[in-house]
Amino acid sequence: MLMSDQPSDYKDGGLINQELAEREAELALINSVQQALASKLDVQAIYNLVGDKIRDIFDSQIVMISTYDQQTDTIEHRYAIERGEHIFAPGRYPIRGFRTQIVESRLPVLINTNVAEQAARLGQHTLPGTITPKSWLGVPMFVGDQVTGILSLQNIDREYAFDESDVRLLQTLAGSMSAALENARLFDESQRLLIETKQRATELQLINAVQEELAQKLDMVSIYELVGEKLMEFFQPADLSMMMYNQETDLLSAPFHVENGKRETFRPYNVSGKGFFGHLLQNPQPLLVNENMDEAVLKYQNVYSSGKELPKSALYIPLMKGDSLHGAIVLQNLFQEQAFNETDIRLLKTLASAMSVALENARLWEQEELYRKAVEREFEIGRQLQASFLPGWLPQPEGWEVAASLKSAREVSGDFYDVFELTDGKIGLVIADVCDKGLGAALFMTLFRSLIRAVANIDFYSTTEYASTIASGTRIKNAISFTNNYIAETHGKTSMFCTIFFGILDTQSGSLTYINGGHLPPLVINQLGVRESLKVTGPAVGLEAGANYTIGEVMFEPGDTLFAHTDGLTDTINPAGEYFSENDLIPLFVGDQKLSSLLEQIQGQIKDYSTGAKQFDDITMLAVKRKEV
Repeated sequence: MLMSDQPSDYKDGGLINQELAEREAELALINSVQQALASKLDVQAIYNLVGDKIRDIFDSQIVMISTYDQQTDTIEHRYAIERGEHIFAPGRYPIRGFRTQIVESRLPVLINTNVAEQAARLGQHTLPGTITPKSWLGVPMFVGDQVTGILSLQNIDREYAFDESDVRLLQTLAGSMSAALENARLFDESQRLLIETKQRATELQLINAVQEELAQKLDMVSIYELVGEKLMEFFQPADLSMMMYNQETDLLSAPFHVENGKRETFRPYNVSGKGFFGHLLQNPQPLLVNENMDEAVLKYQNVYSSGKELPKSALYIPLMKGDSLHGAIVLQNLFQEQAFNETDIRLLKTLASAMSVALENARLWEQEELYRKAVEREFEIGRQLQASFLPGWLPQPEGWEVAASLKSAREVSGDFYDVFELTDGKIGLVIADVCDKGLGAALFMTLFRSLIRAVANIDFYSTTEYASTIASGTRIKNAISFTNNYIAETHGKTSMFCTIFFGILDTQSGSLTYINGGHLPPLVINQLGVRESLKVTGPAVGLEAGANYTIGEVMFEPGDTLFAHTDGLTDTINPAGEYFSENDLIPLFVGDQKLSSLLEQIQGQIKDYSTGAKQFDDITMLAVKRKEV
């Protein structure tokens, strides 16, 4: 087992949807851990809780939680597990190698390659009987500004096992665990001193109550309100301000501000490096002024509103985000000097640490919400644009009935259908399925649809008087061949293709001329069942330039129905793992039910068959019936 690591480049993020899912999972995990930690006041139980959580979610066969003693420069492994087996290494060990880097730099260390070589250069070697990892990640644990431990992951199977999201999540977990460990330490101390004072127990109750509720808050305003209300109950009659600082504008505001027991509006102001808060910017440590306030005001150039009495005591506790100051908890007592003590500082530091973690979680959540809404808006625009490529109405030639249905599995679809009028009472019928799903398939769907329709009508647009002389088979073959060659030659590197059934129906004679480019064979159904299956006459469109497509033809008799669909229908699975069969639908076409109502009924059957499970693929259907004379 290797004990250390050094920094390396992180991997890039994944696709947008994967990234959103990962960030949501991170926030859910952080909240679940914090809620669990809020009820833990036993030190080893905290190590076990966090260690087991980390083992379950990270791609890491080795998990270690080690405490660090600054005075002796040693570490103690409080939690260690390798391939599911706990490792017991009692006692303290000199710190060296990668862990020394973490303590000295106070920053995470990530090694995704050449772990053994880099470890050897630092004098750190693999322990006998253990395996050298191929990836190593370690982050520091803090209490206040002191490094108190190291949380490390090791993957012994592969390199590049960890990335930036792992670093971020592990840092957040380390922060939560550090706060919980500090709570546990304070609880142990209060137990020892319980006979002398009950104050510590009250403090810890406040800390636990605040942390438990913070774990459920994901907006900044409610976090300031929660902590402010709790502190007002505890520190009455002191005045309280929950300060928020904007580094870009140098503006200090107070979302929660109480004077003389009443909520008041705090007027934001520019710090300009002056006053008590200006001192915190230079030295982000608790600032306690318990006497001689006049002298302190002059020393720090602090400004109080004219006409307001100076407080007798003031306590400023910084709110940190990493190494940056982003606010402060401020207590003031107007009537009493020596109003605050080390116990108050310790309590507020613990609450400030928990609050800072909660505020960072809230910031990430708000950021993700804005990002999600932006993405959802983009998808909505894409959905609307894509919908505009589908026919707004379906031609209904005399003696015929036409209906179609499309249900997307995602916001946008790779399936499409088209029905459009041609010359001499003919109509074009298209149903298609672009490979893959989502935004990429949707973009290619618009391209395939536009090319098919444009090329099928190109002679009509240019020479109207000549259009009627173009045979249906020629028109279809020109459209399919042109589209196939264009996609294969222009977009071949994308490996995108489309299964397409394109037919031209002569509504006078009942003849359907078609090409089936790799699509599921449409069925011609009469009163006796399936009369004919319109089999594939060429490969999927876009796979190979110059592909050959042959023409098929079928004659519709009165009462015949053409039923075509994409594979989303037959890919539907029930809880028993059985696929939906189109054979169950054939009897439905024998009756006189309107085709539009029938397709809605089929969509309902599919939903019932899958018992409400999430739709896996787009489902598109096209039906054309020659009415009885």
